[in-house]
Amino acid sequence: MRNLKSMLVLTALGAVVSANAALAAIGPFATPNLESFDALAPGAYAGFPGMAGFAGFSRTPLVNALHVGGGAVLPPLSAPNAMFGRGTNVLIRLQADRRKFGGYFRVPNAGILVTHAQFIFRNAGGGVVGVIVAPVNNALWQWRGWSSTIPFRSIEIRGNGALAGYVGMDLVRVGL
Repeated sequence: MRNLKSMLVLTALGAVVSANAALAAIGPFATPNLESFDALAPGAYAGFPGMAGFAGFSRTPLVNALHVGGGAVLPPLSAPNAMFGRGTNVLIRLQADRRKFGGYFRVPNAGILVTHAQFIFRNAGGGVVGVIVAPVNNALWQWRGWSSTIPFRSIEIRGNGALAGYVGMDLVRVGL
C-alpha cells in the first residue's frame, strides 16, 4: 500500500515537472488568435473569453479585477480598449498548445510604479516551460514577443509593483 501511495505521488508530480524552453525574442506576427479587447464593454471583470474563444483571461490571485477600457488611465493602442490587472496578475489559458506569444505592453497611469513584467509560460500540466522578464514603461506601448522551443498552454503576466498586476496590454496574440 505504501508503494502504491508513493507511485501515485510521483505520477502526480510528473504532470507538473518543469522543462526549460529556449525563448527567443520575435517581432509581431500574423495569427487568427489575436485579442484587442475592443469587443468588450469597458469595466471590471473576474475573467472573460478572448481570442475568439481560443483563450480565457482570468485574475491570479482571485482578487480585484481585470480592467478593460481606455482613456487617460490606459490609452489603448487599438481603440477603444486595452486591458490590465488592477491589483491582480493576468493569466491567459489557451485551448491548445502554442509556441509563439506576443503583444504590446505598457504601464497604466494608475499611480503604481512598475518597471518590469514577468511572463511565465506553463505547459498543460502547469509545469513552468520558461520565464522572461522584460522592461515596461508608462510612456508608450512596446512590443514584447517570444517563440518557444517547447509548447506552452498558459501565460501568466506579473508586474513588479507594490500591488499585483498593473501591466497594460493590447493586441495580444499566440501562434504556432
